[in-house]
Amino acid sequence: MNSIELILLISCGCAVVAFALWLVTRTLLRLPGIAWRLFKGALISLLLGVPIFIFLVSPLALSFLVTRATTRPSDELLIDTPASYGVKYREVEFSSRDGLTLKGWLTEGTKSKPTIIACHGLFRSRQELLKRSCRLAEEGFSVLLFDFRSHGKSDDESISLGLLESWDVLGAYDFLKQTEGRQQVVLMGVSMGAVAVLHAAEQIQPDLRALLVDSPFLSLKDTLTHHAKLFFGLPSFPFVDLFIWNMGRINGYEAEDLDTLAAVRSLRDVPVLMLHGQDDRRIPLSTAQTIFQGIPSEQKKIVVFQGASHGAAYRSDPELYLAEVLGFLGEH
Repeated sequence: MNSIELILLISCGCAVVAFALWLVTRTLLRLPGIAWRLFKGALISLLLGVPIFIFLVSPLALSFLVTRATTRPSDELLIDTPASYGVKYREVEFSSRDGLTLKGWLTEGTKSKPTIIACHGLFRSRQELLKRSCRLAEEGFSVLLFDFRSHGKSDDESISLGLLESWDVLGAYDFLKQTEGRQQVVLMGVSMGAVAVLHAAEQIQPDLRALLVDSPFLSLKDTLTHHAKLFFGLPSFPFVDLFIWNMGRINGYEAEDLDTLAAVRSLRDVPVLMLHGQDDRRIPLSTAQTIFQGIPSEQKKIVVFQGASHGAAYRSDPELYLAEVLGFLGEH
C-alpha cells in the first residue's frame, strides 16, 4: 500500500466511524436530539481532523518514514552475486565518511582501467546495478557495488535522499584509494545514487575520470513538490514545507544543502554522461535537461531512452545503455 492509499484509507475510516456513531446513537439510545448533536460533533471533528491529518500529521509522519527507508522486500529476496554472471568478486566492507560500516562486492578488472563505483537508488540495494556492472566487468572494468546506509547489509542510519549518501560514496572512494591502491574512479548512480555521486564528485577530483548519472533529481524542494502534486494532488505549502523541515531536523541539514544544480557547477573538466527515461513521471525529462544545461563541462552528453520510466533506462534497452556507457568511457 502506498502513502496516498494509506491516507485515503484512514480518511474513509474516519467517515465510516462517524456514520457508525450516528447509527448506533440513533438506534440504541433512541434519543434523536442527542444523537443528532453527537453526530454533528463527530462530523465537525471529522471535517477538522482530516485536513489536519493530511496537511500536518501526514507530512511529519511520512518524512520520518522516508528517513527510515530501507531495501524493499522484493529486493531483499534477491540472492544473485557477480558469480551468478560468471564474474569473479570478493566481499568487502568499508566505512563511510561519518563512520558507518558499508558492505559491498568488488570485482577485479584490468588495472589500466578505472574502477567504477556503482550506487543504487532509494529502497533498492547493490542488486539494482548488478547486471550492468557485470557487463562492465566483462569489459575489463573493476566495479565496486555497495549498499547505501540503511539499505541491504550496510549499517542502519537515517537516510537523506542523497546528501548523507554522498558520504557513503566518499567512503567507497577512500577505501579504493587507501586500501586497494586504486587511483582513477568512475562514479555511476541511479536516482538517489545519481544525486549522491554528483554531490560527492567535487571532493574526488582530480581522480574522477567520468560520471555516469541515471535519473537524478534537481533538488530536495523540487522533487518533493513534484511528488506531492503527482501522487497526492497537494500544494507545496504546507505539506512539502513541513516534510522538508522535519527531514532536515532529523538529518541535521537545510533543504538548500541538497541541490544537484549547485553541485554540478564544480564539474568544469569532468566528463558527464546523463541517461534518462522519456516517460519518467517521477523525475521528468525536463529536470534532466535543466541539470544537463547547468553542467559547465564541455565533455557532456545526454541520452534519452524512449518508453523508459523512472530509473528503467537500462531495463528498457540494455544493449543501447551499455553501448552508450562504453562508448563514452572509451572516448574519455
